[in-house]
Amino acid sequence: MSDRWTTYVSAPVTVAPGCRLDTVVAPARLGGANGIVWSPDGRLMVTQVFGSQVTAIDVDSGQHTAFAALGGGIAAPDDGAFGIDGTFFATEPMNATVSARRPDGTYRTVRDDLPGVNGMTVSHDRRRLFADEFRPGGRLLELDPAGEKEPVVLADDLAMPNAFAMGPDGALWFPQVLAGEIWRYDLDRSTLERRFADLATPTAVKFDTQGRLLTSEGGSGRLTRIDLATGARETLIQVNPGIDNFAIAADGRLFVSHFTDGRVAEVTGGVERVLSPSGLVGPFGLDRMADGSLLSADALAVNRTGPDGESTVIMSLLADLPAMAVDVAHAGDDPLVLLARGQVLRRRPDGRLDSVAGRLEGATALVSAAGGGAWLVESRAGRVSRIDGEGGLEPVVTGLDRPQAVAEAADGTLWVTSAAGAVCAVRDGAVTARHDGFGTPQGIAVVVATGGGGGATVVVADPSRRAVVGLDPISGQRRDLVTDAPIGLAVEGARAPHAFTPLQADGAGAVLVGCDGDGSVRLLTLA
Repeated sequence: MSDRWTTYVSAPVTVAPGCRLDTVVAPARLGGANGIVWSPDGRLMVTQVFGSQVTAIDVDSGQHTAFAALGGGIAAPDDGAFGIDGTFFATEPMNATVSARRPDGTYRTVRDDLPGVNGMTVSHDRRRLFADEFRPGGRLLELDPAGEKEPVVLADDLAMPNAFAMGPDGALWFPQVLAGEIWRYDLDRSTLERRFADLATPTAVKFDTQGRLLTSEGGSGRLTRIDLATGARETLIQVNPGIDNFAIAADGRLFVSHFTDGRVAEVTGGVERVLSPSGLVGPFGLDRMADGSLLSADALAVNRTGPDGESTVIMSLLADLPAMAVDVAHAGDDPLVLLARGQVLRRRPDGRLDSVAGRLEGATALVSAAGGGAWLVESRAGRVSRIDGEGGLEPVVTGLDRPQAVAEAADGTLWVTSAAGAVCAVRDGAVTARHDGFGTPQGIAVVVATGGGGGATVVVADPSRRAVVGLDPISGQRRDLVTDAPIGLAVEGARAPHAFTPLQADGAGAVLVGCDGDGSVRLLTLA
């Protein structure tokens, strides 16, 4: 059974003599699961924003096949629909783009000027194409499938509309996610009306084979059926929160997708049958807690994996996070989360989220500090600061060249990776050593050998070479500890919303490697 890395890369992972690489979290088959839609040949298409591909699943055999492959003509797709001629249209919200895959496997761009374009559907005859923009003030649009005419704005100033559908009445029914509402747009009269409210972050609206309205409530994990005449509601199934979308087969079978962990399952009759198991989208950040549990920043969710290997989503987009999570640390027993928009949040024991830093300049990493608080890396600002978790932020070193990540040695030295291809040692605010010649160094950790006699090793993730490298901090000598590692993007030149390989020393002579290429976490024990 292939995962999202071995679909493209056949070279086996190789570990240096004397070292050992063990899997802590298993690889994921999908790079998340967002929109799901039926293809004309009866397969379930799953769009993956962070996996940057569309996967076709045979729902009977469970076979996964790349339909729009990583590195192809669709990047970071969120939703999709098939036109009358078999063309597959996909929204790319991160790129403000709608792309199309022709039946012959070639691609074209329909529009590239639609900010936040997200939900997509077609008319009953599949000749008309509609999309909406998942953003404050978003629009409901009709698009020219050929991409020649300007979009027609049907409605605007919407509250984060998402996946939608044409109803049996020929109107467009869509959720306004943050408002917790379902609205109806009458195409004949050009009128807009609210029909249902008080829903737990409704992420999608569809109609079953009998013309009844169904909606996924992402905040609660419910798939709900609503009677259009009376408004009566019925829960069809209760699953984990984080439902992104769902699909209904011609025979009435139901399937759901989860943006939090890439899970895809059939839920017909209230029974869950997993087609693609839960896994990590990244991970893009790791942090080891005092109790031995592992935190992972995973774009649309933050997970906690216990010593028994069981993972739980403790924060997710829409329910808790206002933006993508790119790294994680802790202050005391409270997780600290770095968001892609340049903000650090602290999660209190009661679940409350406090903002402890904001307006950061290109922040890329957040790492727990030995003396409490965390180190914060701002690449665009060229600095590393210390954050105390209560709002205190103190720059420690400035003037760095595009720093990426930081690690703290026992003697207080900070080791910093740079997008310029260097690894630097920083002491008392000044660079004391610089080691060039790396490709794209990202995650970094300082590992101290146990058992006596061994010194420290600076371990660096270099995804451009698919290598995890060991650097002797005294001599500057380096060697590849892992080669052909599943880190970075599996296809050269592919585009994805985010790619970052984190490292985290475990305090016992090993380092945790966040393999963002396949969604696994590995424990690398040094010789």
